[in-house]
Amino acid sequence: MITSALDSMSIPFTEQSGQIIIDCPFCNEPKHLYIDPGKRVFFCHKCKKPGTWRELSEALGGSPAVGIQPVAKKQYKHPTEEYVASCHKKLLGPSGTKAIEYLYARKITLDAIHFFKIGLDKKEGADWIAIPYFSKGKPVNVKYRSIPPDKKDFRRWEGGESTLFNQDVLKDLKDEDTVIITEGEFDTLALYSQGIKNAVSTSVGANAVKPEWIDTLDRFRDIVIAYDNDEPGQKGAKELGKRLDLDRCRNMILPEKDANDFFMSGKTVDEFKSLLAGATYFPVENIQTMEQVFKDLMASYDEKAKSTSLKPQWKSVERIMGPYEDGDLIVLSATPKTGKTSLALNEAVHHAQAGHPVLFFCLEMRPERILKKCFQIVGRISEDSLNPSIMTRLYGEIADIPLYSGYVYKKCSLDVVVDTIKLGMKRYGFKLIIFDNLHFLARSMTHQVQEIGLITKTFKMLAEELGVPIILIAQPRKIDDDRVMSMNDLKDSSSIGADADTVVILYRKKATGRTGETEIAFEPETLVRVDASRFHAGGETVLYFTGATGVFSELARDTE
Repeated sequence: MITSALDSMSIPFTEQSGQIIIDCPFCNEPKHLYIDPGKRVFFCHKCKKPGTWRELSEALGGSPAVGIQPVAKKQYKHPTEEYVASCHKKLLGPSGTKAIEYLYARKITLDAIHFFKIGLDKKEGADWIAIPYFSKGKPVNVKYRSIPPDKKDFRRWEGGESTLFNQDVLKDLKDEDTVIITEGEFDTLALYSQGIKNAVSTSVGANAVKPEWIDTLDRFRDIVIAYDNDEPGQKGAKELGKRLDLDRCRNMILPEKDANDFFMSGKTVDEFKSLLAGATYFPVENIQTMEQVFKDLMASYDEKAKSTSLKPQWKSVERIMGPYEDGDLIVLSATPKTGKTSLALNEAVHHAQAGHPVLFFCLEMRPERILKKCFQIVGRISEDSLNPSIMTRLYGEIADIPLYSGYVYKKCSLDVVVDTIKLGMKRYGFKLIIFDNLHFLARSMTHQVQEIGLITKTFKMLAEELGVPIILIAQPRKIDDDRVMSMNDLKDSSSIGADADTVVILYRKKATGRTGETEIAFEPETLVRVDASRFHAGGETVLYFTGATGVFSELARDTE
């Protein structure tokens, strides 16, 4: 993957004895900087500069996930140091007695309270424990926890940054030191209170992984994930382990629900360290015991009952094609100017607004152009009406959604695209991937049919490997203007339809009675045909396409 990233940045390199050799960007000495791709570290034998792949990538002008960038970047609103200090002072005063007693009962010591500047604040007439987050010594967020007998509840500082709790401790650790990751702040506070200070905790729940955390933890070779021992906790532990690389992550399953409960039950720090030493690596990918296969089989029935699979946003489309299943390859095709890219972008924005990370990888439009189209969809506004003021307002509406733009301008090949998607998946945890379009990757003039078949199979295997649905936009061969195309009209290869789990065709009639136009005009009614589906019956429905804004919507008769 590192070689693909260097290719994407047009950085020349050689390989020797498992090492990657490049010119040093720090001292400019040619062919003296060696990269260890297994450990993701580098060392220059001229200027003696060491570091991680993340540091080197930034020095080279790239990023660890080259070719992937957020469509919009959130602007944070951090709490002030004065606010954190005032809350801490309030906790230590007369009004903080009940909160202090609660913290003591949770085995949180006064030393930990002082070190983390735990505080107290009043909201809506009730006292809340205030747990500040710091980055480079400055407060960046505050998480609030209710105090019994009030109902258990949590709140966050509005506009705060979701860093790792206690992440500043990492700067004092060596690459070979063990890092413990817990699921909550109280777990890390309890460990600190017991003298275990090499722990951090995630801040947005067991099943969420922020891209910045991957970068922050990139240099450590031994990571122990001590999440809750319940089903959501263990599922989140596996997801985090996959994002961080399973070969450097061990899973610690405690007898109590979490680390805080472990010490509250009366167990000692020596007992915790014994369990820590015995933490095991996650199972080897692709190899399972019959016991694990049976457990997964039984769990799959439960999962179907409470499935949270992504579904097409239009009910009429969902009826004919069903939800997007993990590992599905959905091929979307239509004649030019019908709206296939717009329909895919409608889906990308919709699911990102619901909080699901989406990658929109487009080889036809630059990310800036994609962002303008997002503004049109979100604002229901034409491109001609966009101006800096309106775009600034609309940016505020989508700055926080996990929508990412993929791009490759140099050495655009299937290998580079696949490696870029894999790097992005590790960093951002996509739940849906859209690629526009298949035929841009075909370069052969004499073996295009075979090449298209290979590309399609590769995307299907990628969907299965990553465990997410991929929507792949494909071009049709030239057909009669007034005929609705079918799966057999896909350009260059019949294997496209054979490898896809679902083939979706769009069709719009040419508009009549219009003259003097330089481009062909189409009627807004758009036929959506599921021409082939491995798991559903298929069929047809009609959506309404507002060309000026790029928005697809249900027709009234299809919403009933």
